[in-house]
Formats: sequence, C-alpha cells, structure tokens
Amino acid sequence: MKSDLPISSQACSIVTRLQENGFETYIVGGAIRDLLLGRTPKDFDIGTSATPEEVRCVFGRRSCRIIGKRFRLAHVFGRGNQLFEVSTFRRAPRAGEENTPKKTDGIPNENLLLTDNEFGTAQEDAFRRDFSVNSLFYDPVKKEILDFTGMGLADISRRIVRAIGDPALRFEEDPVRMLRALKLVAQFDFELDNDTENALFPRLPLLSAVASSRLNLELEKILLSDYSDRHLEVMHDYGLLKYFLPHLDERWSSEACRYAMKLLFERNCRIEEKYYRPSISIACALLVLPFAEALLSGDVGLIYRRGRENRAVFEEVFKDIFHPMPLMVRLRDASIRILDLLPQLLGTEKSRDIFRNRMYNHAREAAIIIGVVSGLDPEELAKRWPQISEVDMPPKPRKKDFRKSPVRK
Repeated sequence: MKSDLPISSQACSIVTRLQENGFETYIVGGAIRDLLLGRTPKDFDIGTSATPEEVRCVFGRRSCRIIGKRFRLAHVFGRGNQLFEVSTFRRAPRAGEENTPKKTDGIPNENLLLTDNEFGTAQEDAFRRDFSVNSLFYDPVKKEILDFTGMGLADISRRIVRAIGDPALRFEEDPVRMLRALKLVAQFDFELDNDTENALFPRLPLLSAVASSRLNLELEKILLSDYSDRHLEVMHDYGLLKYFLPHLDERWSSEACRYAMKLLFERNCRIEEKYYRPSISIACALLVLPFAEALLSGDVGLIYRRGRENRAVFEEVFKDIFHPMPLMVRLRDASIRILDLLPQLLGTEKSRDIFRNRMYNHAREAAIIIGVVSGLDPEELAKRWPQISEVDMPPKPRKKDFRKSPVRK
C-alpha cells in the first residue's frame, strides 16, 4: 500500500544507504503502528537483510557498534548522537529444533524459546513477530507499507490485538508477550481478539518463570510512559498484576492504592501536556507515598513529618511494592530523596537549603501533583515553588581519586 509517512530524516538516510549497498531494508515494528494511529513514535527501528557485521562495514566502526548475545543487532549513531537500532531479519525456529527446556523454575513449559537468533527473510521476520499490529514494514524510499501477514492494517483500523499464528504457542514461547499485549490494550485502547484472550488467561502463571531482569525492564518502560496508571489498571483487570506486582495487586482496593492511581493519573496528564519531563523516580515516589503515609500516620493524603525513621519505612514500602523486581538502587535512592523533600515543600517544615538540593525540581513536580489532586490551583503552586534551572544547581560532588601517588625514587 502506498503511503507517505513522516519518517525521521536520519532514519530514512540509514535505510537509503543500506539499500544502495544492496541490502533489503525497511522501517519496522511499532513506529509504523504509531504513525498510522496519528501518534509520534519514540524511535524508529530498522530491519535489514544485512548481518550486524555487514551493517558495521557500511557505516564504519565509529558510527556503528554490535551489541547483544542472545539477540545480536547493530546500533547506528546519527547526528546529535541519536541512536538507531538496526536488526537483521530473523525467522521463527523450525519444528524439531532443540530450543526449549522441559521446565523453567519448576513450571512446565516445553515451548519456551531459548534461542531466537536465526537469520531469515523479511517475510519470515514479519511472521516471527508477536502481534499483527507490530508486523508492518515501511519502505521510505518507495513510500510503501508492506503487510506480509495480511492482518496488520486491518487490525490497526479495528483496534484489535491479534497474536500471529497460534496464540497459545506464542505466549508459551515468550510469556512476556502477554504483558506486551496488555500494554497495547492500555496505551491504544485496543481489544484482544477472542483467540488471543482465551489463550492468555490459562498461561498467566508462566510469567513467574520469566527472569526478573526482563520484567524489570518492562516495568521501567511502564513507569516512564504517560500511561502508567492505565497499564496497571488493565493488568489488574486481566489478572496479570498478581504475577507482576503481587503486593500492589493484593492492595488494589485499598484507599492507599486508589490515591496512588490518582497521583499517577495526574502525573501522566502533566507529562502529556508538556509541563514536566517523564521521570521514573517521580512515578516510584508517587506509588510509594500513599502506602508510606498509611504506615507513618495511619491515613493517606496527609503529608508525614520528616524524621529519621521515615527512610526505613520508605525502603520497606519500596521493597514490598516492587517485589520481585529489583529496581536499580539509584532509582530507589532518588525516589526516597524526593519523599524526604516533600514535607519541606508542603509546609510542615521550612529550609533555605532546599533550593540547593539536586532533587528539588523532581520534588517540586511531585508536590504540585499532590496539590492538584487535593484540589489546589497548579499555577499558584508553581509560583510558590519556582523551578530551578540546571545552571543554578550546585555541581555534582567530584569522586575522589584513589589512584596511588607515584613512588618517589
């Protein structure tokens, strides 16, 4: 199908250069879906018949590097150090290939993929993908959309999430696909088709066998997005949240959880309206705050007083909510520093040094969100706490140099 989609000029130049060197190359995946839905893609992924080594030969070692072990691909750097992911077309493992274990962490799953790195054609790559709405390819040179599965364009127009092939097999091959299916439902207001939905429910326990590092990466993407509250809501409705964030699922009907969802919703609205940039640490702090307040004061919506015992409570709640995902220590520490600053901003304490704190802007945004949810005027709150530019921030402390001094002769 002919279509003139607004593709990044740098992505177009990468595709053109690979095609001029004799390699079949397209813009692939979610970027095409987003553009057809009238949204701006976060990035442009590129698929090609060239191997990672051949991509590096085309662009040179300075502009291209090969990454990955289980799934090798190339990163090409454009102007302004912008990064583009270039992957080689792959095929699904053929029947009879030894890819799967009999059990993973005690949960039987004979179809779990261990290797998925066999190169193939563009058509094989389309049928290897998870859902039809993610299987479209676009040639920016010929201005042509390629729908190899024959379902992608129709499912996008009908807003349907359909697994490619046997949905039960696709979820067993990679249980994370169930999480990604519900993310499409949450973000784009799609619906699961009947076969995909029927295959999803009995296979939800397979998520317990997925490596925590993979689930952790998905969690960070959810918290970074401006649909985080909707993602969690859809996962709870489909019964997936108890395998993803069980502590939050158990307390879903609590007052603390309802308040946390209100805070996340307001935070996402402000991101969408460009009032503040996305921040995982702010999202974490807003999720932790209501549960910490319930432990510290017995009620939510009341800002706790600052005290030494607070940090232990924050750490305990942080660990409970995000179990079993081990979020990075720097995210936990940044979130707790935001929570430490909130009492000073919201009036229970005053400090002149708060403007010199490097987490002030994040804490200011969290305080505005809390105020708006409480019914206060955001413009008045913004005047009360002026935003500090990065130039005015104190410099980061320099790390000590522990190298040994030269030995005197």
